[in-house]
Amino acid sequence: MRLKKRSRIQIAITVMILSNCILYYLYLNDLSSLKLLSIRDLNPYGGWSVLKSLFTDVSYRYRGITKAMALTLSIAVTAALFGRIFCGYICPIGALQDFSRFIGDKLGVKEKKLPQHKSFQPEKIKYFLLILLLVLSTIGLGHYLSDLSVWLAYVNLFTGIDIGTGFILLVIITCLSMIYRRVFCRCFCPLGAFQGLFYAIGPLKVNRNESCNGCSTCLDHCPVGIRYSEATEISPECINCLQCIESTCVKNTAGYSIQFAGRRLKNSVYITISLGLLFLIYALLPLSQSYGGSPGRNGMGNIAEGIYQGTGVGFGGNIQVQVTVKENKIEKIDLIDHRETSGYYEEVYRSISRAIIETQSLNVDVISGATATSRGFLNGVKSGVSQAMSKD
Repeated sequence: MRLKKRSRIQIAITVMILSNCILYYLYLNDLSSLKLLSIRDLNPYGGWSVLKSLFTDVSYRYRGITKAMALTLSIAVTAALFGRIFCGYICPIGALQDFSRFIGDKLGVKEKKLPQHKSFQPEKIKYFLLILLLVLSTIGLGHYLSDLSVWLAYVNLFTGIDIGTGFILLVIITCLSMIYRRVFCRCFCPLGAFQGLFYAIGPLKVNRNESCNGCSTCLDHCPVGIRYSEATEISPECINCLQCIESTCVKNTAGYSIQFAGRRLKNSVYITISLGLLFLIYALLPLSQSYGGSPGRNGMGNIAEGIYQGTGVGFGGNIQVQVTVKENKIEKIDLIDHRETSGYYEEVYRSISRAIIETQSLNVDVISGATATSRGFLNGVKSGVSQAMSKD
């Protein structure tokens, strides 16, 4: 069986993401010195986190465009200009659901349609979830949402299995996708809702051609369950997979075509330009400015020998740190208790602890994309060191 172009792209992207996560796991556990992208670099909500901090955190300092910010911007710009190409071709959760439905089909699991009602469609749920995400993260409850993230659960599986609520939801979604096509994308994904809003006002549309006879055969296997309607344009719920365009009509007529500002585009041109733009923005924006460190003390002076505990406030609340001082030097830093997001705190703890011990200074760089966790961890160390200094 020859794979379609979209399936080949999905497989390639998934393999790259999973390979990167495994490499990151080896890096965190000192089994390799090579790191390409961290988990936080693959966070599509990174741009919102920074925007929220800019308006709600008086101590926030802008230090440049991180990879997570660039990913958010690349998704937004691409969705506005070229639709939900990210959902259709790149998103690993989308690919997982497509694969799950493929397995279900091979096992003889009968596909079911999502229930539709005149007063309410399940696809609208994700827009309410998007609003809820924005509100809760703005008022400082974002760490609770991180525990529910199927995206983080997915990538964290390959950096050290973390079986939490997000993982359980991921398993449920995978199983449901055998019955309902892309149930998460259609009903529960805030990122899909975010892109859908941009897509709705953008210049790119999938239009029904005048020659279409209305048989709707090309929509029978739509990944997001779009159905035939009298409207010329297909709904913004479309993930731009191009399946309806590439399908052969049983009545030998051209049903749908993709158009940008009224001009018809070839499928290959659309895929090349839209994916190229997305990856270009993601790769180049972080190079525009360097991400600076946070100010701190250059040296610590005389510190008394002993074991001290300090506390700082991070993204998820209090971070409790234990600092071991021996022979007027910090010998060891241990993370005692925290509620930080898995996939974020690991490198903060590893890198900042190592930098402090090697330089014997608290003037170390924060980790880009994990500012709140970095700051909380550093403050916890400073709290412990200050006890050692006052004791001396």
